[in-house]
Amino acid sequence: MIDFKELVKPYINDLDKALKELVSIPSVYDKATSSDTKPYGENVDKVLKAFAKLGKDAGFNVTENPCYTELTYGNEGDLIGIYGHLDVVPSTKDIFKVTEDETNYYGRGVDDDKGPTLAAFFAAKALIDNNLFNNKRLVIFAGGDEENGSSGLGEYMKTHLNPKYGFTPDSDFPVVNGEKGCGFVELNKRIQLKHVTAIKGGLAFNMAIDKCTFKVDNLNEIKDLIKAKHEINGNEITFIGKSAHGATPELGENAFLIGMKELGELNHDEFMIKIHNCFIDYVGKNMNAYFASNNLKNTVYNVGMVKYENGLLRLSVNIRYPETPNINEIIKAVEKGTDMVEVDRELNDSVFFSVDHPLIQSLYQAYKDETNDEVSKPTIIGGGTYAKRVKNIVAFGPVFPNENYFEHQDVEYMPKKRLIEAMAIYARALYYLSKK
Repeated sequence: MIDFKELVKPYINDLDKALKELVSIPSVYDKATSSDTKPYGENVDKVLKAFAKLGKDAGFNVTENPCYTELTYGNEGDLIGIYGHLDVVPSTKDIFKVTEDETNYYGRGVDDDKGPTLAAFFAAKALIDNNLFNNKRLVIFAGGDEENGSSGLGEYMKTHLNPKYGFTPDSDFPVVNGEKGCGFVELNKRIQLKHVTAIKGGLAFNMAIDKCTFKVDNLNEIKDLIKAKHEINGNEITFIGKSAHGATPELGENAFLIGMKELGELNHDEFMIKIHNCFIDYVGKNMNAYFASNNLKNTVYNVGMVKYENGLLRLSVNIRYPETPNINEIIKAVEKGTDMVEVDRELNDSVFFSVDHPLIQSLYQAYKDETNDEVSKPTIIGGGTYAKRVKNIVAFGPVFPNENYFEHQDVEYMPKKRLIEAMAIYARALYYLSKK
């Protein structure tokens, strides 16, 4: 009987060191430093190179690409795959470093997705070092733009085989057997808002807007009437909200919607109030765009970025949706409900595996055997992971049932105990998959 907790114990300090190194690299997509050799910017390039060095030092075969780093092991047998990402969402705060206390790691990427990618990496190394991963090939893919469209993985899969089985360590335990379709739709409308001449807010479509600035021409008339938290600079009002993942916008406070409600009511602007009402109900009922299915549940909508200038309002809306109805029907309902027009979209289809599927059963059994948790069941998520672009993989950890580590928020953290437990679960799961 293999004790996987003992198996991974010698790698805990290495995991700690690597996590601190990678999180200290602010690997946000940066157009300003983007080039042909660094398509996602200098810092994403740095983090991919740092992971490549980890792989070389660990004895993996390493392929470096401007868009990703690939580690491989073995020359024969079925392919088992781990697909993580090293890019992170932006922040208005300085959280691109690990701070810690006795219990937790804090910082951008400790949960999404540097921490769990490293946990899976060291789990694989523990198996290989102990001659427990045999007669199979292994690939560990580390992408550089999962948070910005996953184009790197898309290019990779054009020339690489899908694994027989695998996982992406980028969601929830015990195992995710279904993901809603997701992506963004850009909505436009030409309109003259009352007393509002410009709006700007949002860092990424898959984050609730934590700050949104409105330029107004009647500040003296309304400044003492504004109730929501805000800052004033000249004739600009910046409303303050709370960031959250686009899959769970209800956990945040969207500053754009706060501003639309406050200024819409003060200036008696029916359209501004309408937009607030449409999206404050994140499932779409207020705009008659609520859809649901038995497998993948209901729609979710999040306004992630907004810009209004010269009479043109543009919203980037993160949509997460079930397998039925057709996405075109959903977007038509959104257009009608908001009185705006779709001008662009980037969407990925849904993923669904039966709980009886061999991959789900193997990962689920690994989780149960390692945790003795017989209560938690395979789950459906609204988030979008690499499972949408690679066949035969699903999202698997690191967030434990009934816990929340606040990915995409400025308080993102990872319990140290949970990251080590995840490493043991990943080791057991890879061992089980290597035997199939």
